[in-house]
Amino acid sequence: MKKIILTALGMMFIASSAFAASMGVSGTALYYDASGTETTKSSSEANSKSDTGVAPIASIFIENEFGAGTIMGLEVVPYGAKVADFDNARTDTDTDDASDTAGNNKGDVNFKNLITLYLEQPMDGAIDGGFVRFGISQVTIETDEEVATGSTYGDETVNGLTIGFGKKGDTANGGFYKIVAEVSRFEGATFDGSNDSDSVKNTIKLDDFNTAGIRFSVGKSF
Repeated sequence: MKKIILTALGMMFIASSAFAASMGVSGTALYYDASGTETTKSSSEANSKSDTGVAPIASIFIENEFGAGTIMGLEVVPYGAKVADFDNARTDTDTDDASDTAGNNKGDVNFKNLITLYLEQPMDGAIDGGFVRFGISQVTIETDEEVATGSTYGDETVNGLTIGFGKKGDTANGGFYKIVAEVSRFEGATFDGSNDSDSVKNTIKLDDFNTAGIRFSVGKSF
């Protein structure tokens, strides 16, 4: 994935002398729908949960326009964006493991280093300035937890595909704006908790998940 992004960036900058390069900022209202299963230590008890919600995400982008109005760009979220949190009480059913404890498990789930390589292709239709958008993304899912058992979880990097439709227009100061509605599908991941004193650990399996977003962008060509 990183090689693909670097190659695309190289192509963009090589071609920038002949076509207009642009930069800008975006704000997205991101809806997510995710589910997963936690398997607890030596008891092997499986606890499934699903969650939906909406999170605001800011990003920056750089893009280049090629022939026939096709745009290739790279969008980056330059911070760890909180997309969900959890707070749930757990009863210790793993009675053969003295180091397990009951209590509240709480924490945040963040999208970190979210990078999207995208293409936007103008399309004819009733909407002036309309286009279709295709993207491939990579994001690190970061957990920041306070777990009653003392377990900690590592981060996992997953890939996703995006399709969307949008409209582009000019602003009064010589820049441009874009409004995009899009949906994405990301692959799941498995998070292994840290070992306790009995050398057993919790495991969380995140299923493939979906996101949908409405994005508003403003930018300037150079």
